[in-house]
Amino acid sequence: MKRSALLLIALSAAGCAQSTDKYPSLALRPIETRSEAEPVAPVVEATPDAALDARITASTAKLAQIDADFTTLAAKADAAARAKGAMATGSDQWLAAQEALAELEGLHGDTQGMVSDLEQMVTDRGIAGQPPYPTLDALHARARDQLNREIAKVAAVKALLGEK
Repeated sequence: MKRSALLLIALSAAGCAQSTDKYPSLALRPIETRSEAEPVAPVVEATPDAALDARITASTAKLAQIDADFTTLAAKADAAARAKGAMATGSDQWLAAQEALAELEGLHGDTQGMVSDLEQMVTDRGIAGQPPYPTLDALHARARDQLNREIAKVAAVKALLGEK
């Protein structure tokens, strides 16, 4: 009996001593220890570009001139739209207000063209894999702000004339 009990214990122990590579380890796997944080991309500084700087300088001057002309013409259009009789379609005052509004919208179109050109320059740099150019980005933002101000002013003059 002792022998059979001893044999039974030995066989039971042998069953428990099977290879452990049949079952997965409970140790952490590499994927469980990796960081879930977003990787930090290195900041790449734009190298100076003389040709681009020349285009930016020319665009800055042109945008400033359009802004000055628009401001002057906006005052003229506003005054024409507020003139007595400007609401009477076909009157001389109405025609003067419409003419001033058309000139104002023409300058607004020039600003839209500038914004489009600047957006294209920014996009072309991105497509080429070049880093952002701070001076170009600042001018682009300034042009968009100017465009938004112009949109508001044209709408205000149209509202004075009873247009949408």
